[in-house]
Amino acid sequence: MAFNYDYLRGFIKENYGTINKFAEFLGIGTTQIYERLGNRVPFTQKEIDKVANESKAEPLPPQEIYRLFFTK
Repeated sequence: MAFNYDYLRGFIKENYGTINKFAEFLGIGTTQIYERLGNRVPFTQKEIDKVANESKAEPLPPQEIYRLFFTK
């Protein structure tokens, strides 16, 4: 199933500046993040949870998480 990660890409740019910094935050390599954004490999539950709970001072609301990771 392919997801549209345009909103996530904007979130990354706004909050991390670069894909590389976002990959570093998640603890994965740049190649791995591009595989996820290209729908070749799914984001793991651990990665989604880290973004949801550690990206900002407050946890992200469920609607925001859905928009970031589950938009088709």
